[in-house]
Amino acid sequence: MRDQRALINITTWKNTLWAVLVFADRLRSNEVERFVSELANVCHRTGMNVVAKNPPIEFANRQSNTEDRLKLAFMSAKKKFRKDAQIVVCIVPDATVPLYAEIKRVGETVIGIPTQCIVAKHVGRPNYCANVCLKMNAKLGGINVVLTRDQIPFIAEKPTIIIGADVSHPAPGDERRPSIATLVGSMDVNVARFCSVVRIQHGRTESINDLRDMVMDALKAFFRNSGHKPARILFYRDGISEGEFERVINTEVKAVKLACQQLEANYNPTLTYVAVQKRHHTRFFPMGRDQSDRSGNCMPGTVVDSGITHPYEFDFFLQSHAGIQGTSRPAHYQVLHDENKFTSDALQDLTYRLCYLYARCTRAVGVIPCIYYADLLALRVRYHAQGDSFSEEISLYSGGSAPSYANLHSNLQNCMFYM
Repeated sequence: MRDQRALINITTWKNTLWAVLVFADRLRSNEVERFVSELANVCHRTGMNVVAKNPPIEFANRQSNTEDRLKLAFMSAKKKFRKDAQIVVCIVPDATVPLYAEIKRVGETVIGIPTQCIVAKHVGRPNYCANVCLKMNAKLGGINVVLTRDQIPFIAEKPTIIIGADVSHPAPGDERRPSIATLVGSMDVNVARFCSVVRIQHGRTESINDLRDMVMDALKAFFRNSGHKPARILFYRDGISEGEFERVINTEVKAVKLACQQLEANYNPTLTYVAVQKRHHTRFFPMGRDQSDRSGNCMPGTVVDSGITHPYEFDFFLQSHAGIQGTSRPAHYQVLHDENKFTSDALQDLTYRLCYLYARCTRAVGVIPCIYYADLLALRVRYHAQGDSFSEEISLYSGGSAPSYANLHSNLQNCMFYM
């Protein structure tokens, strides 16, 4: 399979209203103002209609009450623009977890607004703004990368929802924290905007206990945003091993079908269910320099579907990204249920093309983006634990009893706030 680039076509959120909150004590106000002006200019050049070139700037410090300061920044923007701000840019002194976690918890469960954190050392780097714009645009509902309809005919022919699902577990030895089941579902033919569905369940449970209701939420979001009921479902599931395939077929595939019947008795979209495995030891090496990229890895789009795959089941390895450093690891895709009658080439080609639609960069990624989004969503929800303190490691929770997780604010359920 050859490398085929996506059509880059940024569709941005209109009339962006924002506020800036600075936690970095060492930054002077003129430095912040210069950076904010440069960020606004870069956003404007990339097509974002930033109405407020001079947003309100509030200052705080690490010891300030984060919730109060975020509310103050939000209200300052509302007072200045006479409308609610759509995003708060927070400049933090460093990349430590506790402050970042509290900013995300307050923004996403209390106020209901996405936040964009920027480490203070990057304030003097104008070229950093382009990457920030990608994230801000995605959080505001814009589209950074699309594919033309002729590149994804399976999705363009009929209303098709792409779903990614995962279960995130607590660190080994932690018996207090629960597991977090996450599901993201595309909301239009561009496969660029996704809804977010989260459930908290008993720790160490790999099955998604409430999958039926989660799929129903995703199908409803697709209908609200596109005006169509999905005629096809392409479901990518992360985190299951080969020993769990039979259980998944008997429980999770059935739960997806039940979700459709629960919405409407005669509603029966065709379903393809694919298990995605990232943690394995398989690596590919090119036979010669003319078959490798600049880092010495196989070319992006390399597919292996014979020899080392199952002799009669539907599975393949796809190395969709260009390696930057070290040896690239391909993703293993195993089709467990297929009502869409995919040929090997058709599913491999579609999966590879979708790998170019990851909103945080302009190149292909190593795993289909809906899986990345489900993983990012699960990591973010860990920060929604109420009244907890976090160590510098994201996986280590230092509270005493089982944490209580705040519900995601209703404003953000159709927003990719975790980007």
